[in-house]
Amino acid sequence: MADIPPDTQSPSTPPRVLDLVTRGLLAVSTGLLLLIIVLIVAQIAARNVWNMGLPRAEEISRYCGVLAVYFTAPLLALHGQHVAVDVFTTMMPRLPRLACNLLAETSVMAFGALTLWGGWLYLERAWKFKTPALGIRNIWLYGPIMASLLLLCAIALWRIAATLKGGRTAP
Repeated sequence: MADIPPDTQSPSTPPRVLDLVTRGLLAVSTGLLLLIIVLIVAQIAARNVWNMGLPRAEEISRYCGVLAVYFTAPLLALHGQHVAVDVFTTMMPRLPRLACNLLAETSVMAFGALTLWGGWLYLERAWKFKTPALGIRNIWLYGPIMASLLLLCAIALWRIAATLKGGRTAP
């Protein structure tokens, strides 16, 4: 976790609480990826040695993959390491570059907000239903995803405010 390179997109140093929370989510995501590996090896062994499937292991590994993606997105956004094409914006003068960076961060916040809203509409109907193999309620799967999207929105809002306050853009 200490190998995260210096921020190249963010206009200022992130708040400590956001940095700690996102690094904690990175640690959890790393554990989830390791769990996926263990579960896949267990599935292969169960099928080849005992001729039996492990539907619970398959469902857990699928959910771990989904959670790992949503848990790492806020960290990448916080440190300006999410997917960005800056070939043209780096060649722009300061003001248009600032406008493009603000548009990008506003788009990230809009994506997070719309996904939260859609997730809320979905969970209003489906939160009480259970997953097929594990039998856990959907809220236990989608709740952490919603929390990470909320964190992503907060990070985008911080990046917008920091960009407007500092007026700095990506070097």
